[in-house]
Amino acid sequence: MERFSSRTVDELGRLVLHSEIRQRLGLEMGSKVSLTLVGTIVVMQRAEDDSDCETHIVDDLGRVVLPAELRKTLDWKEEHKVSFFHTDNLIILKSA
Repeated sequence: MERFSSRTVDELGRLVLHSEIRQRLGLEMGSKVSLTLVGTIVVMQRAEDDSDCETHIVDDLGRVVLPAELRKTLDWKEEHKVSFFHTDNLIILKSA
């Protein structure tokens, strides 16, 4: 698993995904990702178009909005630092 630098949650609950991670996973503007809470980490992966799970859209700047309920559960408020880890098909987010 490869570690990337940390990013901070902005005032609207968004995180910017590193361009290299987006390229490796084939995420472009409008791509859908799913978020799964596993203990104290968030697992993000590319969502299939026919998936019935809740999906989130990557915007034109590579940002994904983390749902308010998820941020509240993890106590991730504005300016909270989050570390990114990457595998072949997953992005793992955890408190920095």
